[in-house]
Formats: sequence, C-alpha cells, structure tokens
Amino acid sequence: MKLSKFQVGKRYSKALYEVADEQNSLDEVLEDLKALKTVYVENPSLSLALAGRQISRDDKLKIMKTLSSQFGELMQDFMSMLLDRGRLDCVEEIADEFIKKCDDAHGIVEVTVTSTIELSAEQTDKLESVVEKRFSVNQVNLTKIVDPSIIGGVIIRVGDQVIDGSVLKKYTNIKNLLLVNNK
Repeated sequence: MKLSKFQVGKRYSKALYEVADEQNSLDEVLEDLKALKTVYVENPSLSLALAGRQISRDDKLKIMKTLSSQFGELMQDFMSMLLDRGRLDCVEEIADEFIKKCDDAHGIVEVTVTSTIELSAEQTDKLESVVEKRFSVNQVNLTKIVDPSIIGGVIIRVGDQVIDGSVLKKYTNIKNLLLVNNK
C-alpha cells in the first residue's frame, strides 16, 4: 500500500528528529529544513523534476549535491536517503512535521485568528496571553487574517482545534434550527 505524503512526512520527520536529537543538532537541522522548504516553495517544479522520471539519476544527484552543499552533514545524508528512496517530492511535508515536532518540544503553538477588522496590539496581546494559559504553552505564533464575510466576532484556530465565535456561525446555527423546526 502506497503511503500518502502526509504519512511519509510524519515517518521521515520522526526519524530525522530522533537522529538530530541524539547528535544535538536539532537547531541546525531545523534551519536547514526551513531553508530547503523555502527552496521547494519558491521553485514548485523542483519537486516534480526530482520525483519524476524526466531527469536521469545522475542529473538528480548533481542537483542534490548543489542544493545540499549549503547544509550540514546530517541534512546532506538525509537528502541523499530521500533521493535513494524516491521521496524528494515529500520534502515540504517532512519539513512541516519536523517544525511541528520542534515547536511541540519547545511549547510553541501556531494560532490563526480570523476577524472582521484588524486586531489592535492590545487585543493581540490579550489573545496570546489567553491562548498561552488555556493551552499551557510557552509561546504563541499568531497569524491574523481579516475576513469581513464572518460578519463579526472571531475564529481562533489552534492546531487542529477551532473556536468559532463568528456572527456568521451563529447566524447559520439559527437558520438551521429554524429550517429543522419548519419541517
């Protein structure tokens, strides 16, 4: 059975994390993975080219050597392994999972807040403080999105949890309740 990119990302990031932790090089590998992910994001055809059959293995090796020359030894070895196993198309998923593992270990959480207007500095600080206390984390990386279509209130996404306090959600709930009662 073929693994999804998400599953590959989880497995390979876990293995890389454990080896980097043993070698006390988590920070170095984290920075290398972030840089590699940036290269992949900025060059979407790179993933397809390295994963596809259009380019010979020798050409892929040349590309990988050029790309990995800026990274540490562990990252170079990891990239070679990905090439050997045909997993170079999963670099972004591996990087995302590795970053998540590092954030979890350091008590850092990614939060997205959607509101109808731009939040003030005071509101942002208060929201970060509440999330830190509620989720027992050390740091909150907050991304703010302004979306007038939610009419009012806020939607807060912490990891895979969503707290929807939008007026649109309340309106939809009332509308559904009325539709059910009228049947």
